[in-house]
Amino acid sequence: MNWMRATGGLLALALSAAALAGTTSGPPADLPPAESVERALDAHPRVRAAQARLAAARAEGERLQAGDYEFGLNLASQQRRVRAGPDYQEWSIGIERPVRLPGKSGLDRAIGAKGLAEAAERVGDARHETARQLLGLWYARLQARAEVALWRQQVAVLEAQKQTTEIRVRRGDAARLDSLQADAALAQAESELRRAEAREQIAQAELTAQFPELPPPGATAAEPALPGEDAEHWAERLLAHNHEILAVQRAQERLRLQAERAEADRLPDPRLGLHYARELDGQEHIVGVSLSIDLPGAARQARVGLYRAEAEAMAQAMAEVRRRLLAESAGNWQRASAGVEGYQRLKAAAEAMERHAELTRRAYQLGELGLSETLLAQRAAAQARLAAEQGRLEANQAIARLLLDAHSLWLAEPDEAEHR
Repeated sequence: MNWMRATGGLLALALSAAALAGTTSGPPADLPPAESVERALDAHPRVRAAQARLAAARAEGERLQAGDYEFGLNLASQQRRVRAGPDYQEWSIGIERPVRLPGKSGLDRAIGAKGLAEAAERVGDARHETARQLLGLWYARLQARAEVALWRQQVAVLEAQKQTTEIRVRRGDAARLDSLQADAALAQAESELRRAEAREQIAQAELTAQFPELPPPGATAAEPALPGEDAEHWAERLLAHNHEILAVQRAQERLRLQAERAEADRLPDPRLGLHYARELDGQEHIVGVSLSIDLPGAARQARVGLYRAEAEAMAQAMAEVRRRLLAESAGNWQRASAGVEGYQRLKAAAEAMERHAELTRRAYQLGELGLSETLLAQRAAAQARLAAEQGRLEANQAIARLLLDAHSLWLAEPDEAEHR
């Protein structure tokens, strides 16, 4: 028929136009407000736990700087008995303290500083992982809402179709079977709507449970806009701004310093003391100094090997993290670029299917087409609209993930300037 050939031509033209669609840069407009995201990230337990570990690392640095070098007090009392002579009460008092050898104090301060830097990077990594979780739950909520909206639209279309069918049945232009088909199609669409509404409620509950600070999603229908830079650019930004790899690097540096500290400890710290004794009921007074040194054993050398092995293991972990991040960056770029292109094609197909469904409705009203073909075209149009909307949201989510992993979206923690 002529309307079928016209629909095919419209679909081909729309797909061709989609292939010519340009791209621009910028985050998707359907994201939550940045201020609410910052509040949600700051309040999340994962981030707060990382901040608590940062406070612990700061306290550990202070402990290392002070060192375990405390004064010790010795008190002693004794009784001297002399054969055929008097008994004497005697006592002594002493104080001693370990002395940190030169060079060890600087290493301890450096170890504490590296531990603090590592913990700070862990805070940034916790914010990043939490932002990823937020992004996934947010777009799951948008997907569910879009599905509900499209099924509501489909129910409205089928209700109108049912009214048209009933009018034709009363006029004798259609069989009673057409009315039953219209009722069945409407009932099926209403069932799909109820299921979609349940999924929307679940998605909203999951989002609210994790991030109660976020407002409900707005009604923005943002078109996907792919950033203009290439995949290599985003890979470089991801590596340059990634807190996870920086935290592993800080941990490796800390372990190397601990190995140097253990090597320095092979020469034990001496303990210096001062003591005073009163003997023979005060007839003798003794004042002296003492020096004691531990005799090093195999355990000190083993501790050096332990930290060196752990530093080497951390170096390999950093290489593994780097490979994984490069793979994630490549995947982010592919999903974003393919998502934008795929959406353009899905959108063009949905518009063509909409025209097709409209033509079938008109053809049915004129008696040129049966109800089965009309309902089939309408369901195909609904599925095409849903696929296009899901494709739009998936493309926007992929773009947001690309920007997020490159620290071009949210993630404005205080130490961010150090990585720019």
